Amino acid sequence: MITVAVFWPALGHQFVDWDDPMNLVDNLEFRGLGWQNLRWMFTTTLAGHWIPVTWISFGVDYRLWGMNPLGYHLTNVLLHAASAVVFYFVALRLLRVATGAGERVLRLGALAAALFFAIHPLRVESVAWATERRDVLSGLWFLLTILTYLKAVGSDGARRRGWLAGSVACFGLAAMSKAIVMTLPVVLIVLDVYPLRRLPARWRKWTAPAARSVWWEKAPYVAVSIVTGVVAQHAIRSYGDMIAALPLENRVAVGLYGLAFYVWKTFIPILIAPMYQLLANQDPYDGPMLASAAGVLGLTAVLVWLRRRWPAGLAVWISYVVLVAPVSGIIQSGPQLVAARYSYLPGLGLALLVGGAVGRLGRWAVERPRSRRLARAGFAVIVGGYAALAILAWQLVWVWRDSETLWAYAVSLEPTSPLAHGNLGFAYLNRGRLPEAERETRVALRLAPEWELGQQNLAAVLARQERFVEAGEARAQLGYLLLKRRKYDAAVALFQKEVSLRPGDAAAHNNLGAALLLRGDVGPAIEHFEESLRLDPGHDKARRNLAAARQRG
Repeated sequence: MITVAVFWPALGHQFVDWDDPMNLVDNLEFRGLGWQNLRWMFTTTLAGHWIPVTWISFGVDYRLWGMNPLGYHLTNVLLHAASAVVFYFVALRLLRVATGAGERVLRLGALAAALFFAIHPLRVESVAWATERRDVLSGLWFLLTILTYLKAVGSDGARRRGWLAGSVACFGLAAMSKAIVMTLPVVLIVLDVYPLRRLPARWRKWTAPAARSVWWEKAPYVAVSIVTGVVAQHAIRSYGDMIAALPLENRVAVGLYGLAFYVWKTFIPILIAPMYQLLANQDPYDGPMLASAAGVLGLTAVLVWLRRRWPAGLAVWISYVVLVAPVSGIIQSGPQLVAARYSYLPGLGLALLVGGAVGRLGRWAVERPRSRRLARAGFAVIVGGYAALAILAWQLVWVWRDSETLWAYAVSLEPTSPLAHGNLGFAYLNRGRLPEAERETRVALRLAPEWELGQQNLAAVLARQERFVEAGEARAQLGYLLLKRRKYDAAVALFQKEVSLRPGDAAAHNNLGAALLLRGDVGPAIEHFEESLRLDPGHDKARRNLAAARQRG
């Protein structure tokens, strides 16, 4: 109920101009649960994701709500609230095994862990953004996988086999909701070491006969994980532009920065931006990058040193690193440096630590009656902290109410992000606020001069203002960028449109001829160069291009 209350404002939100149009608003394929819809859901790799279970959930939403965004946001909120409930029972079992505390203390700790996870501001992006249904849905299946696994561990015979089969099935559904869950088998192994103690703490003893059954039961999980990884790589590569070719040192620096970032924002959850863009000139040796690397390496060393005295710390840290790994930037996909949504699963272990600490305080209050006044003061601080988390999350939910509000907030926090400025400009364009749209789009292009979409948006803004000559120049600049990146078909299509709009413009014919020539269409290229010279006999570029084309012909 608390989780639903915190995220309730999302029900009045619109779809936002950040993947929502591509995935939902302009997408006709998911609208229904017919055979053609289901076939598309199980075969598409739209936006670099293979997520058929998530698409099915969207199809159900469409059958219930049509394209009313209220229904899509309601489903996200309810799925996240369900995850909070399931996590309560997961935390209860894990804390019981790890601490052996009394039932009241265990319930207090589990409640604290579930609430910390559920109402944390880092969850807002995953819940309030309709497109991120894949986060909350895969998260629910992920938690059900762990809960059923824990039930299997506590059972035997046919009952045990049934729980294990259910756990593997939940893992398969999680993987088909979002591939980020692929490292879950490693998390299960960590749990087997601590707190379940089914595997010895010393890895050299993992090959002992007593441990073989523990390893064999992981085989189906590993099989699902491998298939998920292969399909995820295919989906990403099929989308093309999502993979960024970064030097190894940059990728390592980005990965270490992300590990530090999510911990930092978990415990100091302020100023959480919708977009942390990875800049083209990102220096892997600047201050924040080096500080993050030092912090991660230092924390790892401390937790390894404390592993016998405090095994929970190292267990949580290993699980955290493993869950962040698929989106750490080692294999860079997309424009983001880090993203709040990537903390959804890694945040579970950190929330468990908080729950353990609250439970420890409760146990201290029970076992030391003379210290109850201090304990009450501690609980008052904790309640205040949770209230602050709820308020911060509530406020951040409102940021996602529409595109203009979202991207204005993003620009205020990340003023050097070309994507944030460009998306704000696009939001202004859709609202008809053309001067503001031009301003933001030009800022974006000043920060990233070779951003194709920015050039396209600038041309659209200028055309809407009937500044057709300037719009043509912007489209020509976009065409040059496409040619530079060897996207010849896109450049030809763009210049053909330009010629149709301005058939009497010699420069437009010359540009189209150049694109056709680079694509290998020599004959049509010559025709456009000749037309350019007919319109403007003094056009030197067209004359040189015509000579080059005739030589190739």
